Amino acid sequence: MKYFDISTIRAAIEHLQHYSANWLLPAFVFAANDVGTEELVDMSKKRGTDQFLDRYFHGDLLDLPRLAKGNSLLRPRLQGVTWDRGDFADDYIIQQDTKMWGNLFSSRGYREMRLKGYIGGEKNLTILTDTFQDKFEEMIPDSFRFEYFLIWLYAFRGFPDEISSWQDLYDFFLSNELHLQEFKEAYRSRFCINIQPVDWPELLTERPSNEDLLNSLAPKLVSFIAGATTEAVPSQVTNSLISSDDPVFAEVLGAIDAGESYSFLLTGPPGTGKTRYARQLANKLTEGDESQTLFMQFHPAIGYDDFVEGFRPGKSDDGKGIRYDLAPRLFLRFAQDAARNPEKKFVAVIDELNRGDVARIFGEVLTYLEVDYRDVEFTLPFSGDKAKLPSNLILICTANPYDRSVTDLDDALLRRFWVIEVEPNEAALRLHLQEQGVDVGVINRTAQAFNIFNASFPNGFGHSNFLKVRSIEDLSSVWSGRVRLPLRRAFIHDTPQFNAVADSIEALLRTSGDAEGDALREQEV
Repeated sequence: MKYFDISTIRAAIEHLQHYSANWLLPAFVFAANDVGTEELVDMSKKRGTDQFLDRYFHGDLLDLPRLAKGNSLLRPRLQGVTWDRGDFADDYIIQQDTKMWGNLFSSRGYREMRLKGYIGGEKNLTILTDTFQDKFEEMIPDSFRFEYFLIWLYAFRGFPDEISSWQDLYDFFLSNELHLQEFKEAYRSRFCINIQPVDWPELLTERPSNEDLLNSLAPKLVSFIAGATTEAVPSQVTNSLISSDDPVFAEVLGAIDAGESYSFLLTGPPGTGKTRYARQLANKLTEGDESQTLFMQFHPAIGYDDFVEGFRPGKSDDGKGIRYDLAPRLFLRFAQDAARNPEKKFVAVIDELNRGDVARIFGEVLTYLEVDYRDVEFTLPFSGDKAKLPSNLILICTANPYDRSVTDLDDALLRRFWVIEVEPNEAALRLHLQEQGVDVGVINRTAQAFNIFNASFPNGFGHSNFLKVRSIEDLSSVWSGRVRLPLRRAFIHDTPQFNAVADSIEALLRTSGDAEGDALREQEV
């Protein structure tokens, strides 16, 4: 194996510090995930962000202890990087108690890219727009040398002995780590080996020690660690249908780790996948352990005696009669299980929260969902027993806030929850149909119908209604079987408006032929 020496790494960081972190890192992630201008890419199903970038931007590379929240983001000194633990301005590298997702997908730079129209899609679903390349080249000018970025990517890892040039290392990186033949054209002007290349440096056959690397690159960080008592926190690897880079999972886990909330409410109109999301989140948080999950759906017949504590019939002592015993019920028993296993996460999923009388079902327990009241003992009014909701008890609920339900989602209820809106998502619909091999003309007409419905229904219309569309005939069935009657009810007092929408859908379903297909292709995202 060969390694870069410390002086080469320092020189690389001195070059990189002149370039915007808010453009260099997102663009690198897009390039590595093969995002281009042709079609949407679900990065969470490819390399994503956290799991991919941990290979190059993690304190474990130098055996740094994890910080208070268990994170250890390691970055070179880049333009726009904030040193948030004291004055480390002279250090070449920075360690931060956060995850790369929080610095990329929630970052000012990423949001600005989306708001200014340089990228399209929703969250992890990404596509470049035609304006991306010009702005990328403005923010990362032609003085940038990708060779120096390669040095950072391999700064603390070796590469094979046979690599003896920048071209060799570039080709090795693309083929062996990214499994790409070449970056997309939008990045190639900057993410390439330059015509006037950087000199190939003298290499080492033995890696510098972590101690030498840290003392040379981050002396103030070393001093800080020497005076700190932070214990290492082991990383967790979980298997789930949902990716660690999923934006909703990242938001939920971030709120839990920060102690900001242990109760979450997924809201949105029907057909947006709230229930499926809730189950996947529970599976991910519990690492698939069914003994740590509770699933239930609220409805008007459920009461406090089903949920917290209540009387249940049983045989009398003599076996000849019936007696009624007061006992903990579903949620309270689950909370007791969680309290006995504080090192694990227990997740209760309540579907259709507002279909039940929430105040009556939860009773006094509703107050103790709040962060400030977790692990605080309270008295149950019927039995007089003591109870508490431990902080490892996570509540994930779903609700359609526009439904005529038993419980209104008023402020008193909402303040107990961290609310995550799950909205109709055209990008998710397009990508799903694209992955299923649906013809582009059918995809475009389905998306066009989806947008018409969302413009027509007062609170939107969920994309999951269209996931099984494979042909125009399927789209016609969705219209007649799922949409037409709810739309008629939505416009019950406005027949002309209903007829206008219905006519536009019928016209969309009737159109056919190459000319129509070409016209729709021009509208594709």
